[in-house]
Amino acid sequence: PGKAADLFEHAVLSSMDDAAAYQGLAEAKLALGSLVQARQHARTAIRSNSDLIGAHLVLAKLDDRSGRISEARDRFTSLLRNQPESEPVIVAYALFLSHRDNINAATDLLSRFVIRHPFAAEAGDLLGQLYWRQGRRADALQARASAAKAFQAVGNDFRADAILSWLAAIDPSGQYTRRLKPRKLPKREKLPETPQPSAPAPSPVPVPPVEGTEVPDIPRPAKALKRPDPLPLPAGAKLSTGSGFIVDGGRYVITNRHVIRNTGKIAVRSGTGEVRRARVIRFADNDDLAILELFRAFPEYYAIPFGKMSDANPGRSAVVMGFPLAGVFGWRQPSLTEGVVSKASGLRDDPGTFLITSKMNRGNSGGPIFDRQGRLIGVAVAKLDTTSVYEKKGHLPEDMNIAIKASRLLSFLNRGENEGGRSSGPEISLEDLYQTMLAKVVMVAAEVK
Repeated sequence: PGKAADLFEHAVLSSMDDAAAYQGLAEAKLALGSLVQARQHARTAIRSNSDLIGAHLVLAKLDDRSGRISEARDRFTSLLRNQPESEPVIVAYALFLSHRDNINAATDLLSRFVIRHPFAAEAGDLLGQLYWRQGRRADALQARASAAKAFQAVGNDFRADAILSWLAAIDPSGQYTRRLKPRKLPKREKLPETPQPSAPAPSPVPVPPVEGTEVPDIPRPAKALKRPDPLPLPAGAKLSTGSGFIVDGGRYVITNRHVIRNTGKIAVRSGTGEVRRARVIRFADNDDLAILELFRAFPEYYAIPFGKMSDANPGRSAVVMGFPLAGVFGWRQPSLTEGVVSKASGLRDDPGTFLITSKMNRGNSGGPIFDRQGRLIGVAVAKLDTTSVYEKKGHLPEDMNIAIKASRLLSFLNRGENEGGRSSGPEISLEDLYQTMLAKVVMVAAEVK
């Protein structure tokens, strides 16, 4: 994405009205986590050519990524109505539905599309992954095997080989993989190198912003790597994944105890793509908290200051940031969901936790919860087991999830609660909050013993 962004920026400077270049630039900036710039470029592309599906998809994904759920749903619904046979639209909307705990609707949407378009590789692969999450093993194997065949048919050997490796691990008998014979592609002729121009490159020209859009002056000290560092964990190892955040001058990471309990090697990767090895140094006695020490510290400004941590009263915004369902939604960038603090205490009035309406999924565990002033108000810990509550109480609660209070975290770290203080200052947009916190939030990956 970083290299793509450089190429598209050059294209934009060469032809200021190239809508396709602006769309590509928007997609690259989205992949790099630069949400504000991605939105600007997508809007510029649509203003030049309103039929560009990719630019509309960028806006829908931006709304989803930054917690604007109703706006994202409206955009996806409109796209689906206008482009019912577009594979990118179908795949993006299915991801959105599955992220919202509506996995049955997502699989139904994808399965109907794949029946109509049997060589839709992306849709078929996602369908297989969602089947696997539902425990439908045979359906998952068949869907992903068909997707591998479709990828081979279009010469995408990289994706086909990735699926084949997964099938070989899951299906060692070869019931499905033996059906897939790798297709030999003709050798590609090496393209001649493009001669470098003798004249010096022109001075950079700022890309014109979208009218009516202002970018707040918020510090964004860290930029995403063009290619994320690989995780230093054994290939094929079973992993436990969760979220976390950096504290104390970049030397430590906070996460949930259950994410890294009974695990072996541990690595964390920041939202900017930088990887560090880590080890457990302490668990909390009474809370689901753990602190990891990094073998090599992150830059000091990646850390969330203790002075920016405080508890929140009901009604305050609660923005969960982390890496939910990384195997499906991707490991590169974190995502946001926004809700409010609905109760200042947890289940059965537990004083150390509180309830929020923000959506959580597996993988959010250990991630930070911010308010709209950028203060850390808690740590994501659990998604309420609605099925268990229904079986015991006969009713189904909605949008109730559990978080550990910031004051409990400060106590665990031997910091006084008075260091937190109260929230103050103007609210910032979700996109600016995301950009500001991108380097501070990490994915935690641990080798399961």
